[in-house]
Amino acid sequence: MWTVLRIVIGLALIAFLLWKCNLGRILQYVRNMDIRYLALALLVYLVFIIISAWRWQLLLEHKKISMPFFRTLSVYFISIFFSNVFPTTIGGDVMRIVYGPSTSRTESLGTVIVDRILGFIGLFLFALVWVLYVMIFQGRVEFLSFTVIGLAVLLLLTYFLFSEKVYAFFTPWLQKIRIFRLGERLSNLHRMMTGYGGAWGLLAFCVLQSMVIQALLAIAPMFVLRSLGNFQTGILPFFIYVPIINIISMIPVSLNALGVRENAYVIFFSRVGLDSAVSFTMSLVSFFMFFILTLIGGICFLFYRNKKKT
Repeated sequence: MWTVLRIVIGLALIAFLLWKCNLGRILQYVRNMDIRYLALALLVYLVFIIISAWRWQLLLEHKKISMPFFRTLSVYFISIFFSNVFPTTIGGDVMRIVYGPSTSRTESLGTVIVDRILGFIGLFLFALVWVLYVMIFQGRVEFLSFTVIGLAVLLLLTYFLFSEKVYAFFTPWLQKIRIFRLGERLSNLHRMMTGYGGAWGLLAFCVLQSMVIQALLAIAPMFVLRSLGNFQTGILPFFIYVPIINIISMIPVSLNALGVRENAYVIFFSRVGLDSAVSFTMSLVSFFMFFILTLIGGICFLFYRNKKKT
């Protein structure tokens, strides 16, 4: 029922934008797109996926979990494919656990959780850098409190999960939860994650990778905008607004943020003079380009499934 409601909400938001925008102009932008810039956007999204898979493999290797990079990349493609197919991104994370390394599920789950957390930290750090840039050089305070609070919460959560002291304090309480051995499983998961507590060099590098990933996710829509026409919009608005839009898109209001993402693009990029038809088209085309790339994950899924049957 909730999934149906989210689909209805997403379609309603898209219908609102189509009513608000000039549909004829949208179709004209689509017909006149420059394929060269779309190819660049597709390449940027591909690099984003490769770096994301590399980050996950580094976390696996730290736990002595061996998996060839080609397989890691294939499993990551599978995960992002299912993130687009299922109502939530959790579906993609489940596929990383199921199709990932054949070690204990607890260790696989732990690496996925750590990977997610470091990704969020990189997202908020990237947003904070450019928010501070705008505050210092342009005198505008936008989203500062939002990014600072979000980053502080993530750092606190990271300390909670990686700290040996926190683990020692909570383990006796967790062990008391007997149902479905939930306490034991949570304790093992926490112990596994504390193994990253002293690997500050690795964690810092993974956060740096996450910031590069956010830059790539901001650059790809910029190339899509270039494909739509010669709009005088620099890269700075993309570095500021796209991370915020990505955060907003995580709110489970509609299916795969359909409509929510497009409305956010229209609202934020109106600040730099883009009309609603351009912003709406840029958002939809960007999502479509990324979705096309994730179809590789569907092919990988068929390959791995057939392989396991033989």
